[in-house]
Amino acid sequence: MTTPAFRLRLAALLGLAWLAAFAVPSVAQDPPAGARKPLLMAGTTSLWQRVLARPGARPSQVPGGPPAEAEISPLTMLFVYARTAGDGGNWLEVGATSGGRTLGWLPEAEAIDWKQTLVVNFTNPVNRDRALFFKDSAPLLSIMEATDAEARTAALRQTAITGTLPPDSPIAAIEPSAWVDPAKAFYLLPILNWTDGYFAKGFPGLALQVAATSLQEPADPPPQQTDPGSAAQVMAGYRAGVVFVVDTTVSMDPYLARTRETIHALIEKLHAEEGDRLSLGLVGFRDVLEDGRPDEYIAKVFATLADGLDPKGFLDRFDAAKVSHVDNRDFREDSFAGVKAALDDIDWTGVAGRLIVLITDASPRRANDPYSSTHLDPDQLRLLAQSKGAAVLVIHLETAAGKDDHAAAEEAYRPLSDYPNVGSLYFPIERGDLRSFGSVIDRIAGIMLGQMQSAAEGQVAAATDAPAPADTKADDPSREALVRTGLVGRAMQLAYLGQKEGGRVPRLFSSWISDRDIANPARKALDVRVLISKNQLSDLQTTLNAIIDAGEATRVAPNDFFRQLRSAAATMARRPEGVGREDARHLADLGLIGEYLEGLPYRSRIMELTEDDWLSWSFGQQRQFLDDLQAKATLYQQIYDNTDLWIALDDQRTGGDAVYPMPLDALP
Repeated sequence: MTTPAFRLRLAALLGLAWLAAFAVPSVAQDPPAGARKPLLMAGTTSLWQRVLARPGARPSQVPGGPPAEAEISPLTMLFVYARTAGDGGNWLEVGATSGGRTLGWLPEAEAIDWKQTLVVNFTNPVNRDRALFFKDSAPLLSIMEATDAEARTAALRQTAITGTLPPDSPIAAIEPSAWVDPAKAFYLLPILNWTDGYFAKGFPGLALQVAATSLQEPADPPPQQTDPGSAAQVMAGYRAGVVFVVDTTVSMDPYLARTRETIHALIEKLHAEEGDRLSLGLVGFRDVLEDGRPDEYIAKVFATLADGLDPKGFLDRFDAAKVSHVDNRDFREDSFAGVKAALDDIDWTGVAGRLIVLITDASPRRANDPYSSTHLDPDQLRLLAQSKGAAVLVIHLETAAGKDDHAAAEEAYRPLSDYPNVGSLYFPIERGDLRSFGSVIDRIAGIMLGQMQSAAEGQVAAATDAPAPADTKADDPSREALVRTGLVGRAMQLAYLGQKEGGRVPRLFSSWISDRDIANPARKALDVRVLISKNQLSDLQTTLNAIIDAGEATRVAPNDFFRQLRSAAATMARRPEGVGREDARHLADLGLIGEYLEGLPYRSRIMELTEDDWLSWSFGQQRQFLDDLQAKATLYQQIYDNTDLWIALDDQRTGGDAVYPMPLDALP
C-alpha cells in the first residue's frame, strides 16, 4: 500500500492573516504597570513562555469549558499566562500579546511549546536539490553521515516527487518545487528543536525539528505537462532592473566611456525587443579630497529605473556623470556609498530581478575608516542588499596604479558580491585591460538580454554561460563568474514564479530537516534566523555600544576593560544576577547580553569572550574586535530605521513589538 506524499505549502501563500499573532516578547519593555504578566521560562528573568497553536485550537473561557466557535490560526504564537490541571488534562491560559489581555484557555494538547524564536527560510533552489522532511531525526542523521548520502537522498526524493511514499518511508514531505522569496512574501517555519549533525564529506550541519504545513495532493506533473501558455502568462509580468554604480574619479574616464558604449547597445536592443521588461539606473560615486571635503559628491543618483525606460534621456543622464579632474585623498574610494545609494535611493517597486553592477579600480572605505560615509563592512552591506532582494556584481579594474591596493579590494569585494549557494560575482580585470573590461561588460549585458528574452517566451532563464570570445583564456576567472551571474538571474526568476503561486489552507505536521543540501553540504538548504523585535534590536545595539565604549575607554589600560563592562552592566541592570560579579570571566556572565541570544545554534564572539582572551590579544586584535562590533551596530541601525523590513503581525501590535527575521550570521 502507498500513500500520497505531502506537499509543503508556505505561510506566505496564505497571506499574513494566518500568522496574525506571530510575535516576539520584548525584553526591553514590560507590560503596562499593574497588568498581568505572562509566565517566565524556567531559568530566565526576561523571556516569557510561548506556545504555537495547533490546527483546530479553540479557546475556552474556563478550563474544561465549551470552546469558542472561531479557531485560532495554525502556528499563531501565544503567550502563556497560567497553567493548571482541569477536565480533560492540563490547560494553558493564553494571550496574543504580552500586555496582559488573554484569549482564554487551551488544552495543552492543542499547543506546541516554543522555547526559542528561531525560524527557517528556504534558500533559493537554483543550485541545489529540493529538501526532504523526515519523520524523525534518526534517519536524517544516518543519511547525513553516510558516504552514499547523495544516492540515498536522490532515491527518496524521486519517490516523494512521484507521490508514492510507502507507510514505512522515513520521509514526511518534500520542499515545494516553486520557491517563495521571504524578502518579498513573508513566511515562517518555526524551529522547535535541533541537534548537531556531521556530513561524511566533512561539513558540520544541523538537524532541525520544524513545525510546517502540508497538503495531500497529486504528484508534481512532469515538466513536459507544464502548460506553456500559463508559464508565459506568469513570466509576462517579470520585470528586472540593473543599476550601474560607477566610479567617477579621475582614473576612470576610459572605462566610463566603454561602459556607456555597452549600455547604449543594450538600450537599443531593449527598446527594440523587450520594451519595459528591463530598466537601467545609474549611480556615480567619488570620494573626499585631501582636506576631507567631498569631491562634489560622495554618491549621486544620475538615473533612476524610471529614467532608464527613456533611451535618449538615460544616455543624456549618463553623459552628465563625468569623471572628476582632481585627485582624491588616497587610492581608496567610498564605493560602498554608491552601492548603498542604489539600495536606498532607487525605487525598486515592481522590479523582481534586482542587480547592482559596481565598477571601480579601488578598494572601498570600510567601517573603521574615518572617511567612510556608510560605516559598513562588506558582510553588513551584503546583508542589506539581500534584505532588499538585490545581488551585487563587482567589476574590479586591477590597474598598475593600484597594485598595492588590489589585495584589499579583492578582500572586500568577494564577500560583498557573494550570493547564497551560487558564489561570488567578482570580476577582476587583470591590468585593468580596457579590451577585457569591454568583453566582460558586454557578456554580462548579453546574459541580461538572454534572460529577459526567456521571460518573454514564458521560460525561466537557463543557467548557462554565453560563448567565450576566442581570445579568452581557459583559466580566465571571468568564466566562472559569468556562469554565476546566469545562476543569479535564474534564481531571481524562480523567486518571481514562487511569489505568484497560490495555496490552500494547510494542516500541521512536525518533522526534521537538514540545514544543508544533503547531496552537496557545501550549499545551504535553509537560512536559520532569529525573530527579533524592534525593542530587542534597540537593546542589542545599546549593548554593543556599551562594549565599544568600554573598549575605547581602556585602550591604554586593557586590564580595566571588564571593570568598565561591570559598571555598564550595573547601569543597564537588565539581569541583576550578573551585576557586580567580580568572578565573572565571560562577557556573557555580566548580564549585558539579552537572554534571547542564549542557546541559539551559533557561536557568538561576544558570548564566548573571556577576560583572559581580551588580555591575550594584541592591540590590533582588540581593535578589529571593536571595529567588527561597530559595523554590526551600524547594520542594526540601518535595519531599525528601514520601516519596510519590519513586520507587524497583529493590528493591535505596533512599534517595538514588530519583528524582523535576523540571519544568524548578522548576530554579534
